[in-house]
Amino acid sequence: MFTATLFGILLSLMPGMESATSFTSRLFHTWSMEKTVEMLNRSPWARQETYTRVISGVGSGISGEKEIYNTFYVRFLSARPIREAYARIQQIHHGYDSMPAKEKKRFEEAQRPSLDMDVSRWIVVTVGFRSNDPNEESIVRRFFQSQTVQTLKNKAYISTAACPQLEISAYFPPREETVGAKFVFPRVINGTPVLTRDCETITLELLEVAGPNTRIRATFDVKPMIVGGELVF
Repeated sequence: MFTATLFGILLSLMPGMESATSFTSRLFHTWSMEKTVEMLNRSPWARQETYTRVISGVGSGISGEKEIYNTFYVRFLSARPIREAYARIQQIHHGYDSMPAKEKKRFEEAQRPSLDMDVSRWIVVTVGFRSNDPNEESIVRRFFQSQTVQTLKNKAYISTAACPQLEISAYFPPREETVGAKFVFPRVINGTPVLTRDCETITLELLEVAGPNTRIRATFDVKPMIVGGELVF
């Protein structure tokens, strides 16, 4: 539902951190574009991991070198604030704020399945990618499109203090550039929650994304994910 043309907007802010309560204290349909983009790029449920390397002999630079920037965008889609941010971007893009009441209601109904998807049993993490090198983007795009649950069994993990190296349960290749690939993990293993408020961090680890020696590690602090006494993820 979220168009790829909006992806550039999502990349417009530098990495950082914004408190959860600054977003969840208001209804999402009142968020400005700036606040919505902050939710997707700088909130407790979003991380940007950027890796750089220099290729000699091509592009510009004193010695003809070119610096390659590869950025992975990791977000908890199972966290409702992230789903609300995607919904709000779509609202702004389609002129929701100026719609008549009946049209607003129809628009909200169309968004409801995505907003209210049942994640009671699952943690859903999305990974998007951007690079200043089209070849790097092609390599990562092919990786995401070619993977399955079986091929990711030894490549994709979530780790917490309660459950280190939790294997993936389901995988969905990217259909929209904005959202990215979806990695699904169970919330409970053998009756034990994967993540509790006593855990300090939760980490997504993804191997061999852009080659045999590449690795993504995106670590999220758990405490900022607690909103109104509830752990949201």
